[in-house]
Amino acid sequence: MFDWVGLTEGISTLCSMDAIAVILLGTTIGIVFGALPGLSGCVALAVMIPLSYGMKSTTAMFLFSSIIGSVVFGGSISAILINTPGTPQNAATCFDGFPLAQRGEGNKALAMSATASGLGAFFGIIVLFALMPVMRRVVLLFGPSETLMLILFGLIAVAFASKEHILKGLVAGGIGILISLLGYCGVFGCLRFTHGSEYLWDGIQLVPFFIGLFALSELMIMATKGGKIAKKVTQPSGSVRDGIKEVFRHPVTFFRSSALGTLIGIIPGIGGSVATFVAYSVTVQSSDHPETFGSGDVEGVIAPEASNNAKDGGAMVPALAFGIPGNPETAVLLGAFILHGIAPGPMLMREHMDVVWAILFGLLLSNILTSTVGLMLANQLVKLTFVNIRYIVPLVTVLCFVGAFSVRGNLWDVALVVVAGFFGYGMKKFGFPVICLVIGFVLGNLAELSFHHAVMTAYGRYTVFFTRPISLTIFIIVIIVLMLPFIMRHISKGRSKI
Repeated sequence: MFDWVGLTEGISTLCSMDAIAVILLGTTIGIVFGALPGLSGCVALAVMIPLSYGMKSTTAMFLFSSIIGSVVFGGSISAILINTPGTPQNAATCFDGFPLAQRGEGNKALAMSATASGLGAFFGIIVLFALMPVMRRVVLLFGPSETLMLILFGLIAVAFASKEHILKGLVAGGIGILISLLGYCGVFGCLRFTHGSEYLWDGIQLVPFFIGLFALSELMIMATKGGKIAKKVTQPSGSVRDGIKEVFRHPVTFFRSSALGTLIGIIPGIGGSVATFVAYSVTVQSSDHPETFGSGDVEGVIAPEASNNAKDGGAMVPALAFGIPGNPETAVLLGAFILHGIAPGPMLMREHMDVVWAILFGLLLSNILTSTVGLMLANQLVKLTFVNIRYIVPLVTVLCFVGAFSVRGNLWDVALVVVAGFFGYGMKKFGFPVICLVIGFVLGNLAELSFHHAVMTAYGRYTVFFTRPISLTIFIIVIIVLMLPFIMRHISKGRSKI
């Protein structure tokens, strides 16, 4: 049964000035921490948890949920304007967002991001509302075999993202998978490819690796070329209104990406990076013009941003129903529960519905505020792309190093930024697609863990991937998607003969 009494109490709590002030504060913190490279939502939450001590539990949840709801759009600002994902989840936004900024359409790209993010979050929260009475059954539908098939769906994006350089794309994707396997292997209990380095025991850290691969490498290219980011125009050529309209012109892309983001968010431990790459991959594969992606296609911004925010609603399903974190942010949130005397787990939705509604309303309102702020500031933020690069490079370089160091306080992370920066610079110079390496890196280790987990739970039977209905269905979809280009080519040849 739906808890109408709890809903009414949640709305009354939301109407207080304390709640609104805390949500405004959390939204501001989330945008700032998201926009600064390396300072993700987890960092913002970790910083604010001690400061929330002494707050009412519902007020604290408004603060935490508003940070979670706003940090993703903050990350898209730097991803679009300077090709630097503010958070790892925004990596896919760089592929088409930054080319739009280079064409002088950064304000249009930011407007698309703000609109798709806000509506995607609303989609995910509506699904969460609908699933609240049946959360337990939904979460239990997905096991490790289904997770592996979803990850495979994302991995096949390598074949489509490389465009005409298929061999280089496959090589980059393979390198990404190999890099993801560095460090301690929890399955076999051994160290792999560490070469005696204690730093590599934990593997290659995602945040400094992405900062170097995207930001530092792009800064090197900017420094050698000079000029400004928007080289081809002298003033912004896009508009905020056009950006909003683009989202509504592509309803299929939006709803499909939002649904994928919500679905992947529900699966514990997967995270937003998988959701964005799967959504981007599906959008490229189903497009009539896949060759335009990576050079400023509007759907390449809408898809990852819609899925990115929709996954927050999905990630709350296992977190609220079982106390199982759906992504890193909800893992920190569960720690905040304990600090405030709330036991995460199945009893949460029976004993603390006021907290549950505070989280949901905080997410919803913060996304509305974030999208509004994004649309209002888009025309001002885009001016950054018309500033001379010699002023931008030193400042952003310092931010990159500070952001990488601030995550763990480890100087070796700063060294990793430098190494990854030169590596990314070399890849771009020799025509190897960075997107393929990123897809392999993000999904490689997850695929290995899901594979071994599925086989172990099935007592060594590899048929587990084909005997579970959802796993088999996703596998069949993967095969169809891989065969689709050949089928379409055969159909087009048949039509040309006629």
